[in-house]
Amino acid sequence: MGNNTSSQTSSLRISKSNLIQKFTGSSYVNREDVTLIWLDKTIDTTRTTLREMTDYVLLYTEIEPCITYIRSITNERIFLIVSGDYAELCLNEIHDLPQIDIIFIFCMNLSSIDKDKLVDTNSYTKIIDIFDNEDKLIQSIREELTDLQKRLLTFSIYDKQTSIKDLSKESALFLWFQLFKDIIFQLPKSEESKYEMIEQCRQYYHGNQEELTNIEKFAQTYTEQDAVHWYTKQCFISRLCNKALRTQDIELLYIFRYYIQDLHKRLSLEHQSFRNTELNPPILTLYRGLKLTHDDITHFQSNIDSLVLMNGFFFTTRNYDLELESALKLSKHSVNILPTLLIIQVNVQLDHVIFAKISSQINNSNEDEILFDIDCAFKIHEVYFNNKKNVWIITMSLTNENRLIAGKYIETNKREIEQGNVLLIFGLLLTEMEQYQQAQIYYEKLLLANIIDDKAALYTNTGRIKFQQGLFNEAVKDFHNVYDIQREQKPKNYFNLARTMNTLGLIYIEEKNYDLALDYHFDVLKTYKQHIGISELLLANSNDSIGIIFTHKHDYDQALKYLFRAMKLYEKYLPNKDHPTMATNYNNIGLVFYYIKQHSQALEYCLEALTIREKVLPITHTHIADSYNNVALVYHHLFEYDKAFHLFQRSLQIYENDYNQKMRIPICLNNIGLLYLDQYKYDEAIEYYLKALDIYINENDEQQFQEELCFTLNNLGVAYEMKCDYDNALKYYELVLEEQREDSEKFGRLLVKIGNIYHKKGDNDQALNYYDNALNRSQNYSSELLSSILMSMGIIYHRQRQYDLSLDTYKRVVSIHKHDQLNHELDLAWTYNNIGCLYDDMGDMKRALRYQEKAYDIRRQFLQSTHPDLAISLNNLGRIHQTLAHRSGGNPFECEQALQNYKAALHIRRKSLPIDHPDLAISYYNLALIHVDQQEYEQAYSEIQKALKIQTKKLSADHPDLAQTLKLERQVKILLDYRMSLARYR
Repeated sequence: MGNNTSSQTSSLRISKSNLIQKFTGSSYVNREDVTLIWLDKTIDTTRTTLREMTDYVLLYTEIEPCITYIRSITNERIFLIVSGDYAELCLNEIHDLPQIDIIFIFCMNLSSIDKDKLVDTNSYTKIIDIFDNEDKLIQSIREELTDLQKRLLTFSIYDKQTSIKDLSKESALFLWFQLFKDIIFQLPKSEESKYEMIEQCRQYYHGNQEELTNIEKFAQTYTEQDAVHWYTKQCFISRLCNKALRTQDIELLYIFRYYIQDLHKRLSLEHQSFRNTELNPPILTLYRGLKLTHDDITHFQSNIDSLVLMNGFFFTTRNYDLELESALKLSKHSVNILPTLLIIQVNVQLDHVIFAKISSQINNSNEDEILFDIDCAFKIHEVYFNNKKNVWIITMSLTNENRLIAGKYIETNKREIEQGNVLLIFGLLLTEMEQYQQAQIYYEKLLLANIIDDKAALYTNTGRIKFQQGLFNEAVKDFHNVYDIQREQKPKNYFNLARTMNTLGLIYIEEKNYDLALDYHFDVLKTYKQHIGISELLLANSNDSIGIIFTHKHDYDQALKYLFRAMKLYEKYLPNKDHPTMATNYNNIGLVFYYIKQHSQALEYCLEALTIREKVLPITHTHIADSYNNVALVYHHLFEYDKAFHLFQRSLQIYENDYNQKMRIPICLNNIGLLYLDQYKYDEAIEYYLKALDIYINENDEQQFQEELCFTLNNLGVAYEMKCDYDNALKYYELVLEEQREDSEKFGRLLVKIGNIYHKKGDNDQALNYYDNALNRSQNYSSELLSSILMSMGIIYHRQRQYDLSLDTYKRVVSIHKHDQLNHELDLAWTYNNIGCLYDDMGDMKRALRYQEKAYDIRRQFLQSTHPDLAISLNNLGRIHQTLAHRSGGNPFECEQALQNYKAALHIRRKSLPIDHPDLAISYYNLALIHVDQQEYEQAYSEIQKALKIQTKKLSADHPDLAQTLKLERQVKILLDYRMSLARYR
């Protein structure tokens, strides 16, 4: 049947000769818990009986597309029907796929397959049976579906140690059900909402005659008194409600509000009747057989005394034997599934909980069935394995502590949403759970229903959602709507107005419109001075934001001024110091100290922020990952590379496990790359940069991350430059240059980098062209960039023997460093280093020695003992002492000083650089010169060979350093030959 076609193209997918018949209407969204797949090369597509059991049915005629689809499923269980021929071909590949729950084999010719091999072994435990009769197959599928529907269970555990303000995702989901129960009765209910629900069901089950019959019966006869009866029918209404509750599908739950309200009312009435009849004994023991994974069991074991909530209405019975049998039956055909029996103690007289005996509502039902409402919670007591029964036991008791938790959350957020309106607070919870699309749908429903008068509050929350998703333009529109409403209100609520201005300022910060952001935050400060009732915490927040803006504008004195103002206000008005907002402020202060290179203070504040966040936030919270990253950055600059790498890895692990933070991953990868780069591990650095680059390139909205993309390309250029792969370095720098023309600072830096590449390739004229181009654009440059340009030009003038011009240029750089507010000690050391080298070449050894010692003293103060820059200073000092030895006729003191400095430089380079780094070759060359001076030609020749081994590998054939070493090799060979000839003559 593989070449059949259909006029209903929305129901067909054709891949090569494979036909997939999808029995759905216009939507491909599966609202069912089970996807039923039939894989058979000769499928009869007229079979509609399958749709009467589950509405989502797929028919495949080829193996490969079927397996591809199965692997793509994440949220549904799959029942697979497979032909005998195909079973023998594909069972090994598909049997253990976690998406497949159970397998049925259908084969009209049983003699053609090896039944014993497929069914009567432990190899294929998911196979129910092999059928040659369609009616028996359909009956078996019905039984398994009924069994599964009754025992499907997802749950949420509330961690009582978590902060109400900063919930883990699971604790937030626990609260979701508490608040949903409260808000469902505030949503509008009418005959129109009933019609909307019925029409949605008709559309979804279009083509499923059995369910359409149920839907029409429901439409004609349903009353509130029938709510429990319809829920227990295991038809369209319970399937869709259960799936919507398990997946927190706000849109579908809103449509079903009419029915869910009725079901809760009926359960409440039945509960009162149940309480009145079940007085002796007041404590019931109830049971529920389940199938749980090993991870589920471990999760329960880790949460003894915590509260657990089943994500939906929850069936139990008083029949121990029946539920134990169900639990054991469930594990028979499942991989990694553990038979589990819940044993629940229930105090019938407990207040604020709803449950009822529903047996009277069900024809031919088990007389002991109890149904719990959606917000019922249970305390976990024990989790253990019963060896005699071969089943896991979880003992629990019904509790009403969950209502206290929900009340505390509402009270905590009353300040966030005026009057503590639970309808709005539920949307806030969705936002905190990062369910932004669901929150947006929810607020849109509230707007359409017109049940909330406070439109400003609604726009505030929709704006907040868009802000969280990075949709800043849309968020600005919503908050300007709020701003306009609040300005027209009489009397004005200046606190709300100030809060809106504060939020607009925050959005403009994200849009990098710092001047406009500053205006809004200064307006908040002005409003605070002019009107009473403005929260000091809001004032603190605006001061914090102003500090952030000045940080972005590189005005670090002003940044610290406002950040410290905010800190004092937070410390005075926050409930306690261990507060997430306090941590954010400390983090902001730490970053400013990091930018001005006061790393000890940066570490102090960043560690304080991390300590607070680890106390009050879930360990997987992204703010903790941010703190790991920031502390690692500081450790990096303090040269504590192992600590930095460890924290970067912890940060990366959190980002990788949170889909909403996926674009923080390449930032962390870049930071790890920089860490490797500073350890001269170029290949490892490039590996991490390329991983980051791949993420940015594959991002759908690449333009949004253009700045980060350029940062990564630039890092690749730096890595290749340090690796002496100048062509690749130039390639990446030029890629970035094209993207940075609008940013004068970044454009100038790139011009300098490209000039440096040409300088290293020996093309000084081209290098100077780039430096001049950069200098001509320098009106708005930072002092750091200006000094970098001048330093590069000074080096060129030096190489061109324009010594006076070079010296003047270097002294301009020194002047910039000394007058700048930033701490440029290490940059100053480089300038002194270069001036020392200049005086060396000019023959003024006294001044050369003084400047090199200045550079060395600064580096010893600020660098680790094995830092390569110390080797540069020692190497230069060695050269000066060697020259002084030459001038003094071989002064032993100067010779020894030169030798010790060269050896110390070599020792550091061996510790810190790759074995083939060109700087090692320089050390070997210098030692060779000392040996030549001391007429130790064999040792000199040995050092030269070490140098040449590196230089011939890492430098171009025409590189001046290689030429110099080859020249020395020739000279030493001549001296060695002369010594050998002299020895033979003697």
